Amino acid sequence: MTNVKKIYISILFFIVASLQSHGQTIESKMKLNEGNQAYKNGDFNKSSSNYEKSLSVDEKNLAAFYNSGNASYMSGDFESARESFNSFISKTKNIEDKSKAHYNIGNSFLTEYAKEAKEKKQAPSSENLKNAIKEYQQSLRFNPNDEDARYNLSYAMKLLQNQEKQEQENKNQNEDQENKEDQDNKDNKEDQDNKDNKDQDQKEKEKEDKDKENKEKENKQDQENKKQEEKDKKQNLKPNETKEQAIKNLDAINNDEQKVLLKVNRKKGDQKKKSKTKDW
Repeated sequence: MTNVKKIYISILFFIVASLQSHGQTIESKMKLNEGNQAYKNGDFNKSSSNYEKSLSVDEKNLAAFYNSGNASYMSGDFESARESFNSFISKTKNIEDKSKAHYNIGNSFLTEYAKEAKEKKQAPSSENLKNAIKEYQQSLRFNPNDEDARYNLSYAMKLLQNQEKQEQENKNQNEDQENKEDQDNKDNKEDQDNKDNKDQDQKEKEKEDKDKENKEKENKQDQENKKQEEKDKKQNLKPNETKEQAIKNLDAINNDEQKVLLKVNRKKGDQKKKSKTKDW
């Protein structure tokens, strides 16, 4: 941006010279000259202070507005520079002077963009470039033959084009990364679902095997019970007989035995009686 600074200086003294014939109070003119001298010496803060004093005495001193914008620009206060240039544009009727002021505003946006890019080590907001382009275009409307404005306009548009291209590439790259992450998450979810399904299938299979094993045990036990029942039947045993029923059955057997004994005893008694009769 060295060339831009040189253009600023040449514009500065052209404007000062062309505006000196306009109405200025002696005190305002003195402060303007002091500001110009400080500007040439590189003391931009002092020059700004003198320009402000010049304007406080005479707000019609257009050169002080314009030169104040240059001093603020050189000190890095771009916002103040633009305010001074815009004040100058609103007050002057000279078309060529309006063109130069718009050109300088464009330079302030372009320089601010370059400064931010250098400090941040990356492309800053493109708003400064867009604003610079608008100001250069406005400068060319007032003076279509301004080669400096035309060159800087082309330069700013090229920067904007490159930045928008880079921003689009970054956007595409971020979208690709997001899509990749989404796909990875989807794949991981599918893998987890498959694992869960596999684990569930394994659990169901284990349960089926266990149920089958229990069923086989039950069948085996049923078969053993049937065999035991058949065996018990052969031995005239009733497998389902209760304790009470068994006692009753035992009592019945005992009663039958007693009846048999009574019959036997009766027979013996009868035989004795018969024998006694014969003896008689």
